[in-house]
Amino acid sequence: MRRITASLRALLLMATALLLAACGEKTGGETSKLTGETMGTTWHVSIAQKLDAPAQAALQQRIDSALEAVNDSMSTYREQSELMRYNHNPATTPQPVSDGLRRVIGKALEISGQSDGVYDITVGPLVNLWGFGPVKRQDKPADSEIAAALQHVGYHKLQLGEAGLAKSDPQIFIDLSSIAKGYGVDVVAETLLDGGYTNFIVEIGGEVRASGSKYGAPWRVGIERPEQGLATGEGVENIIAMNEKLPAMATSGNYRQYAERGGEMAYHIVDPRDGRSHSSRLLSATVLAADCMTADGYATALMVLGDEKALEFADRYGLAAELILAGDDKQPFIIERSRAFRAAVQEEKP
Repeated sequence: MRRITASLRALLLMATALLLAACGEKTGGETSKLTGETMGTTWHVSIAQKLDAPAQAALQQRIDSALEAVNDSMSTYREQSELMRYNHNPATTPQPVSDGLRRVIGKALEISGQSDGVYDITVGPLVNLWGFGPVKRQDKPADSEIAAALQHVGYHKLQLGEAGLAKSDPQIFIDLSSIAKGYGVDVVAETLLDGGYTNFIVEIGGEVRASGSKYGAPWRVGIERPEQGLATGEGVENIIAMNEKLPAMATSGNYRQYAERGGEMAYHIVDPRDGRSHSSRLLSATVLAADCMTADGYATALMVLGDEKALEFADRYGLAAELILAGDDKQPFIIERSRAFRAAVQEEKP
């Protein structure tokens, strides 16, 4: 499998390969904007409606509270989160879980089954071993450590039923970082809808969900190509008009989160099948779906599948996916799109 060259890796540092930001519209009407911090990144909301200061402050508080609840339930960085209490509990009998956690784990297990375990939320011990989770380390894990951690990985060791979530291995460590951010976007979107707001776009760390329109025009998201010499935000290759059928978008990639371990580059997406941190020609995977949680999980699954299998998987399951692959010196990268993406997505030139 072809590895990413050092020159291309440097290029990706200079310019973001995939930019997810609501593109400006020339339509009339004032847009209200809110922003904050969550999950180690930032969130942004744009509403096609003018809000006065009290209404905006009240909505800001509701969004912050909703996202705090997600963190308190699913964060691996909070020792007292619902998820971490479950991880530390050695009981193998079913344990009650909140509706939100049940929803996220249920979707994750569905994707795991479809991908034959390529996507696996029990990968936590391996993520920690490579230093990309709450447990930090700088050295490369030994083969014996990887082999030991693999003994406690496997989505089939989880059973989600009416009584709750059970694990057959007391040392299972669930990591929802591949899907919780997308769920957070959905929670914010649902908070807005519950508040009577129907025309908005939500973004958390690059994951997006839109609703309605911006004064009659669709919300638009720009996709930027990594071209040398361009600053982030320049060189938009195409613009996607979000639609009601696929209002959510999520991206997963290895070009942003990596570190050196033992003289080798380690990427934050770890393969649960062999416990290794791999690179491939696949630099990023973007998925559009009915909700952002689903898009987030599938985007990670495609990244683990790599350049040789991701497109086939997307077509098999009808995923609207765009893949960015490393090319060569003449063509730095290649874009591949699934059949569902080409059929459903309306693209525009900038």
